[in-house]
Amino acid sequence: MGVHKKNIMKKYLNSLDKIDKIAFVILGVMLLLILINGCTAEIDVCEKGERNDGVVCTEIYQPVIAPDGTEYPNACYAGRDGWDNSCLTLKEL
Repeated sequence: MGVHKKNIMKKYLNSLDKIDKIAFVILGVMLLLILINGCTAEIDVCEKGERNDGVVCTEIYQPVIAPDGTEYPNACYAGRDGWDNSCLTLKEL
């Protein structure tokens, strides 16, 4: 009976060794995918779009600066000129 238990224990340990190797390979593939995704160039979403002259803006002065350095009296004017609000920076008064 002791020999049978030793054989079972060896098989169990061998199966754990195989699982460790599989887990190591999976971890390696995951790290490789993270590295590949992390090295892709980001798309610049702050590009000026088309001007929309049909927008009416209020005259509230809360100056913003667009990515190209243009200063607008408020975000509405920048949006009317084609900038997305997420691209604007509030100017400190």
